[in-house]
Amino acid sequence: MNRFLNFLVGFSFGYIALNEFYAAISFGILSFLFIRLFIESNNQFVFREWTLILYCLNYLVAPSITYGLVQQDVNYAMKIPSDLYFQLAVPAFLLFTLGLYILPTRIFKINFEQIKHGAVINEKFLVKITILGILLRLIINLVTGDFGFILYLFSLIRFVSAFALFSISKRFWYWSLIVLLLESLSAIISGMYHDAIMWIIFFGLYFGYAMKPKNLTKIIGGGILILIVLFVQAFKSVYRNEVWYGSEEANLMTAYNLGSENANSNFILGVDNLLSILNRGNQAWIFASTVDNMDNLKKFQGLNNVNKYLEAALLPRFLAPNKLSSGDKDIFNKYSGHEINQGTSMGLGIFADGYIAYGIWGVYIFGFALGLIFSLTFKLVEKWSKVSPFYVLLLLPLLNYAVRPDCELQTTINHLVKGIFLYGILILFTRKRFTLESHENKKKLIHLNLATKN
Repeated sequence: MNRFLNFLVGFSFGYIALNEFYAAISFGILSFLFIRLFIESNNQFVFREWTLILYCLNYLVAPSITYGLVQQDVNYAMKIPSDLYFQLAVPAFLLFTLGLYILPTRIFKINFEQIKHGAVINEKFLVKITILGILLRLIINLVTGDFGFILYLFSLIRFVSAFALFSISKRFWYWSLIVLLLESLSAIISGMYHDAIMWIIFFGLYFGYAMKPKNLTKIIGGGILILIVLFVQAFKSVYRNEVWYGSEEANLMTAYNLGSENANSNFILGVDNLLSILNRGNQAWIFASTVDNMDNLKKFQGLNNVNKYLEAALLPRFLAPNKLSSGDKDIFNKYSGHEINQGTSMGLGIFADGYIAYGIWGVYIFGFALGLIFSLTFKLVEKWSKVSPFYVLLLLPLLNYAVRPDCELQTTINHLVKGIFLYGILILFTRKRFTLESHENKKKLIHLNLATKN
């Protein structure tokens, strides 16, 4: 009954605000997910709920608002009628949700006590791994190609080790602060904020489950995060104009000066910024444009593009010299109905890839398939966690890119394939160190327990 009421609250708000049935459905789903995330965040790691909120915002809520606005007021107008769009998007979202939950898993009920034990007996090792990850983060921009991507994936271990140290005791909070602060500083200087915001949110979800904060604390934390997102969205265009296209240098002083000059409510809550956030969070316009373009072309591709993505993920370049490169925009330009250059970051998204493959049925199939891929990844990480519960945290670097609705399917596959390979090797070499069943670690735990009692 409570779940229905959660949905009904959002449904009523959407219908009153936009007077449209599909908008009401979209806001009802969003309300249900947000309230579920808020309530359950102390009881489990709400990774799936956050993933669904991202997809709901991009594919249901943002287009609902966009359809309700005068099309001249939005930068990216929807190119197909709303009824047609939502007849594609709503079932696809529900099928994605089904795929995400279809395989039962226990990894979201993390055993913090066991993670704590595994971390305590390897405290010095985890500190070294965190430092190594930080150092790799500082140099990865100097390395390109497949090897650079491997180093990038390995550097993400800094979040795993820092979060594990946080699980030991609150006195290790500073390692999580250091890795998040460095990520944020790098984002500020480069003008690219997505990674930093995503990792801050991941830590917030992890903190909620580990520390069990009161509801008021969660509300305050959520409010601060929303303000950060609003400010970043307003600030980044000003900063990029001055640094990327102007004469200012990319550094913290430039960021501070620009930020302090524009830190006011009109800048953050102004109509222009809110419309900019709507445009940024509306992956649906790319999906709708792709549908419109493919209906004109009538050249559905089957699995041709997916095969190209798999080739790019599985084969090294010396075996496949013509494989797709990271950031390659040829497929986007060919099928989306838009032309963008290599310096612009846009991806088709899973639903658009599905329509390119098989039309309407492709959207439904690809939506379910992506959810199923995530479910299979959960089961793999669950298998790793049987070696040591500590390895549950590897879920975050494995899927930190894949959960983003604007992520290209090529990037998702590439990230998952290489991540599973790399982290599988790491587990192979560290399993004796972290498994609590080993004779050596049992002795360490006994010694630690005796030392604690004394």
